[in-house]
Amino acid sequence: MKQALINYIKKGPDDEFETPPEAVYPLLKYIPKEWVCWEPTDDGTSGITKVLKENGYKVISTHVRTGFNFLTKSPDFHFDVIITNPPYSLKTEFLKRAYMLGKPFAFLLPITALEGKERFKLYKRYGIELLVLDRRVEFTEDKNGVWFAVAWFCWKLLPKDLIFERVGDIGNSRRYCDGACKNLYA
Repeated sequence: MKQALINYIKKGPDDEFETPPEAVYPLLKYIPKEWVCWEPTDDGTSGITKVLKENGYKVISTHVRTGFNFLTKSPDFHFDVIITNPPYSLKTEFLKRAYMLGKPFAFLLPITALEGKERFKLYKRYGIELLVLDRRVEFTEDKNGVWFAVAWFCWKLLPKDLIFERVGDIGNSRRYCDGACKNLYA
């Protein structure tokens, strides 16, 4: 775990982490199938988008690198929910923007995103729902261990404010599972 933190520090300011599929599965049962999902940090390679599409959801993908800045540009398309793993250095800005758009959202954020004066004000004013995962999610390819826990920070999406789920758990509706899932249920 310490080595993972050292490797991250050496990497530099890029705080984009690819979301592994097992982090997305627990969220699926809370997203109505007829909803259009918007992944605003997807340049075409998002693990979130892949899992959603493979499970029959319609997904709109945008990214600052492809000309759409979630923080400044207004969407000119219909969507029902925002689902993303935003850059952690911009988590407060992403939360502000999502609340301003007024649609349900699910952001995969470090548990420490509960801290902070600005975020406290947002959560107190608008509310927040948490989908807490049972273990840390491996974001790095070398699987060298992560140094932080994450949860899905949601708004107007979950049936109650605090829900606990297992990483990799697709729930009662197992719509998608490849060879990578087999060991999750052993």
